[in-house]
Order: sequence, then structure tokens, then C-alpha cells
Amino acid sequence: MSAAAPSQTRPVAVLATINPIDREVALLSALTDRSDVVAVVHDIELGAHGARLRRRLLSGTETLEDVQVDLDHVCPSCAVREDAGPTVAHLLEDPRWAGVVLALPPGAELLPATAGLTAALGELGGPGVLAAGIAYVSAELLPGAVLGDSDASAGDAAIAPGDDRALAEIVLGQMPPADLVVLDGGATGRVRDLADAVRRPGSELVTDAHSDWLSRAFALRHSLAHAEAHLHATSAAPGVGAGSVRPDEHGWQAADSDVWALDLHTSAALHPARLIEAIDLVASGARVVWGRFWVPNRPDSVCGLYGGGRQVSVGVADHWGGAEPSTRWLVVGAGSGREDVLAAFQRAVLTPAEQDEGLLPWLGRMDPLEPYLGARSATHLA
Repeated sequence: MSAAAPSQTRPVAVLATINPIDREVALLSALTDRSDVVAVVHDIELGAHGARLRRRLLSGTETLEDVQVDLDHVCPSCAVREDAGPTVAHLLEDPRWAGVVLALPPGAELLPATAGLTAALGELGGPGVLAAGIAYVSAELLPGAVLGDSDASAGDAAIAPGDDRALAEIVLGQMPPADLVVLDGGATGRVRDLADAVRRPGSELVTDAHSDWLSRAFALRHSLAHAEAHLHATSAAPGVGAGSVRPDEHGWQAADSDVWALDLHTSAALHPARLIEAIDLVASGARVVWGRFWVPNRPDSVCGLYGGGRQVSVGVADHWGGAEPSTRWLVVGAGSGREDVLAAFQRAVLTPAEQDEGLLPWLGRMDPLEPYLGARSATHLA
């Protein structure tokens, strides 16, 4: 394949994987097919004295560079801002390369990287455009990662000392923001249904990892706004959904596997104490959840929830401003537990009698959510 003309705008893709094996397989596949592409590979190496960044430049099966990079703070976001951005911009000026791949450390989230690289390329200029965020995962690994309770250390996906994120949380940080999802090992039944339940509408799914999926990714154009909106609390939305489903008023159940999804929403507030019980139940099973909620003792707060693998994080994500408060939980699971989650959510919703009491009685009560959401603000009642 011929070298790119110096003035030609060239695509950049960001590759996210759950573990080191998936990443090396993905790079070997992609770079073998595209000898005119160079990959910037980041690794965060954890040792007794902290963390350090290792950067490799790969072309085909050749290693062009392998160096340690000194950073004041070693994390994936800082590595993108301080090292990957300038490195990618420099490579884009080299007429040998028709495109560049930034391969993140295994376990790194995709959205901070695409946001950081978009900003860096904009500041530095040059003939580059962010084409796609790519999530690459083996079909064998995906069900256990989404539905199990293993953490980052068990999956060789730790990116900082003490990183104990569930693999399910890592999946949510990679697949939903991706423009292209590659399933290595094929996708049928439960694997395909899980992937479709989590990836966002508008994304593309590749089930043949031996195809030239990188060229397909380079033909796309990444929308940071669309990638952010799918998981953000204020605009949380369901995934694509399984190809063959039995729908009901609360979501769907797959026809060809035991995968199911719930889209739970209400304009009513949730009872703080019963909410904690509902979140505990959601976190206790084989499922992932993302979305928002509001509670009567914090009426101006958009509260978000996000996670899986027995780890669900909650926090204040935004403020309602002039918008009407609402709650929406998106839950994806497999096997039993769907009716239990639905029942727990419905119990958490304020009863009609509780709603009739209004908000004032709640403002002086003890707040069981303070350990999770922080102290209420006198300004925002948050």
C-alpha cells in the first residue's frame, strides 16, 4: 500500500482491551493487514516503587521504539495528554503512515482516551482526525467479564496500585463508548446477545477478528458527544438489544439465550433507604447497571449509578436545573434475577402517599446516602 500524501488527513483509532492477550492479538491482526499503519502502545508498569509508562511504536511485526517515559503522574489520562497526543501528532507528519493506532493499557477506559486525544490533536494541529474508538474482546472472555465478579488484578487489567475495579466495570468503560466492537472468536447466542445489550446504538459489531476491521474503523468518524451521552446519567440510554427478543413493558428477554435487559424508569423519587436495598440487590447478581435516579432529600441532584461484578458506584453527576427530575436504570443480566431486580426497583419508588407529602418533610431527616453522595449542599439541597 502506498504512503500517504503529506497533506492528506489521516485517521487515528484508539484501541481498548480488557487484558494483555487480547491487545497483542488485536495489534498483530491489525498491523499485519496494514503495513502502512503505526501503533503507539502504552503500558503502565506497576512496581514496588510505583508506576511508570512504557511506550512502544510498532509497525507490522517490527518494534520501532521501546522506551520508558517520565511523567509527573502516571495514569492513562495523563499518558494520553502528555505523551500519546504529541507522539501521534508527530507520527501523522510522517508520510510513511496512512493511519495511527493508539493502543491503551489493558483495562483502561475508552472515553477519557478519545476525549484527551481529540483535545490534544486539536491543540497540536496536523493532518489527523479521530476516526474511532475500538473495543476488542475475546468471545470466550466476555460473558465472565460482564456477569462474573473478578476484578482488574485477576484479569491482568490493573492500571494503578490497588486497582480493584470489577471486570464488569471495565467492560462498561470500553464497549458502550466504542464506535466499533470486535469480538474475537465469533459471536453467537449468549456472547452476541451480551455484546448487543451493552454496546450503544450506532456502533458497529465485527464478529470476524481475521477481517480487516482496522480499515473499517478508519472509515468511521468518532463523535465524542454521542459516545459520552450513552452512559452519562442525564442521557443514559439502552444498548442495541439482542437480535431476537421477547419484549415486555420493562425491557426484553433474548429468544436464543438467557440474556435479559430492563429499562426501568419513573418520574417519582426513590426512597433513600429502600434505594440502598435495591442497589445492593442489583449488585449481588450476574448483571451490570447504568443510569440515574433522584431522591426527595436531594431534589436538585442528578444521581448516577454505574457498575457490575458486585461493585456499583453511585454519586452526584449533575444538577437538574430547569429539567424535570426522573429516574432511569438500564440493567443487563443473564439467567435468574430479572424479576427480583424489577421488584426491588418498584419497592424503592415512593408510594403515592409518600409523594403526596411533598419534599419538605425529607429535608430535616437523617440522610442514609451521605456516605455515598457526600453531605447535602445548602445551595442545591444536594
